[in-house]
Amino acid sequence: MGEIWIIGATGRAGRNIGAELRGCGHRIVLVGRNAQRLAEAAAALEALGGAPPRTLITDDPVGRIATGGPDVVVNTVGPFGATTIPTARACVAAGSHYVDLANEFQPVRSLLELDSVARAAGSTLVTGAGFGTLASEALVYELCTGRPAPIRVRVAAMPVVDGLGSAVLASAVDAAATGGLTYQNGRLVRTRLGAHPHHIPLPDGTTRATVAVPTGELEAARRASGADEVIATSSEVPTGRVARAALPIVGAVLRVDAVRRNVIRIVDRWQLTPPSTPGEVSWAYASAEWQGGERTQGVVAHRRGLPVHQPCCRHSRGKAGRR
Repeated sequence: MGEIWIIGATGRAGRNIGAELRGCGHRIVLVGRNAQRLAEAAAALEALGGAPPRTLITDDPVGRIATGGPDVVVNTVGPFGATTIPTARACVAAGSHYVDLANEFQPVRSLLELDSVARAAGSTLVTGAGFGTLASEALVYELCTGRPAPIRVRVAAMPVVDGLGSAVLASAVDAAATGGLTYQNGRLVRTRLGAHPHHIPLPDGTTRATVAVPTGELEAARRASGADEVIATSSEVPTGRVARAALPIVGAVLRVDAVRRNVIRIVDRWQLTPPSTPGEVSWAYASAEWQGGERTQGVVAHRRGLPVHQPCCRHSRGKAGRR
C-alpha cells in the first residue's frame, strides 16, 4: 500500500485533509514536529474509521522524502514561499507527487515553472489547491472556455477566515513583502499594494470590499484566460482609505529580509493568527471583458462545512465600457 504524507498534519487543514483521505486506498502518514500533537491527530483520525495512520516525527520533512518514498506529499505548511519549492523539488527527485495549499503569488508561479522538470521525472505537481486559487481559476475557465482570450480579467477572493493558524499569517506577511503586482500588456508589472479597490455585489445581497494583493489567483487567472491585463484582489487585507495608504509602506518595510524573518519568527513563536472574518460562506469572483465591450462576470460560493469541490456558480453577461 502506497503512502500519502501530510506535512503539517496537526494543523486544522492537515486534520481535515486526513479525514477526507480516509479509505482512499493509500496509507496516511501524519508528518510533524510535535509527538504529542501527532499522536492526538492520529487517534482522532483512527476514531473516524479506516486504516490507522502512521506518524512521522521530524524537523526535516523535506530531507525525509528521499528516503521515505511517499507516493504523494500534501504540504499544508506556510509560509509557502519558504516550503513549496524545496518540498516540490524533493518530490520530483524521489519520483513522488506533490500538492500544496499555497496562495501567495511567487510560490504558485515558481512551482508552475517546474512543469517541464516534473514531466521529465513523471511527477505531478499541484499548487493552489485551497479555496482561493482553485475557486477563482475554475470560475475563469467557466467564463472563458470556448471563447477567444479576453482583453482583461479581474478575480477576487473573499474567504471566511476562522481559527486558522500562525502559518497563514506568516504567508500573509510574505505576500505583503512581495508588493503590488498586476499583468499589463501581457507583462508582470509593479503596482501599489492595495490599489484597484473594488466593491463586489454578491448574490446574498451583501457587498465585499477588495483591494489588489499579489496572490496565486493572479497567475492562475492569467494562465486560465490568456488575457493581457489581469488584476487579483482580496478582502483579506484592510480596505479602508487609511489602511490602503499604509499598505505600500508596510510592504516596503517587510521587503527587508531581516525584518520579514523577524516578523515571521514572532508570528510563529507566539502562535499569532489572522483576524477572523465572520460568516458561513466564502466567495470567489471573476469578470472577463472582450474586444467590443462584452463583459461576463460570476461568483462561486463555498459554505463552511461542505467540500470545496461542491461549489455553486452564478454568472451573467452584459456590455461594459473600458474600466
